[in-house]
Amino acid sequence: MLAEYDSRHSKRIARDEAALPTEERAFAETLRSATRRAGFTSGRLALHAALAESEQRLHAAKAVLRDQRGRPMPTWPDAAPISIAHSRLRAIAAVGRSSACAAIGVDVEEIDEHRAHALVRMSLSEAELTLVRTVDTAMLAGPIALWCARESCVKAHALEVGWFGTALVATRFDVCAPCIEGAERAWNLEISFESQPPMRAHAWQSRDAIFAVAARMTS
Repeated sequence: MLAEYDSRHSKRIARDEAALPTEERAFAETLRSATRRAGFTSGRLALHAALAESEQRLHAAKAVLRDQRGRPMPTWPDAAPISIAHSRLRAIAAVGRSSACAAIGVDVEEIDEHRAHALVRMSLSEAELTLVRTVDTAMLAGPIALWCARESCVKAHALEVGWFGTALVATRFDVCAPCIEGAERAWNLEISFESQPPMRAHAWQSRDAIFAVAARMTS
């Protein structure tokens, strides 16, 4: 289950924050940066919306805090896999099916020419550039989709990676039918990391942003 929250309006975030569990509101108050507080709050609002529509709906009003690495940490036992990501304009949250999914990861970034060019210069190998060009000759959405796919895999597989995630290598980048309602276009990617089995991610473009999700399935 996926849910998105529009975080463009600070007054709306301040109003909606009142709906969060007490523990989450208390944590938000410890964040001195307005940007960090808005990111935390919008992410939790997206997450509770996703929980309310998932098999975990009975826990939708319970707090989700942070572990020592900053990852979302539910306060109830046997919680389904969850993931949160946010950009300057929006937050997205995912809740996996606990019976089939061991972990899940999501990411989101706005489509931005300067960001895409920076990723091309700093984080894509020549082989990856060739893959991206086959699906996006403009080299705009494609580099960002690859980046988001890497980030979602890092979260789903709890990876420790270096600067710009260059240890994660895209080995497939295929155009596919969108799996998400309202998506304008979509891609399936295969990501390799060291000696681990290949990881898979799904990325899509919607409303001037790129989203990606990856899952680690139960064995």
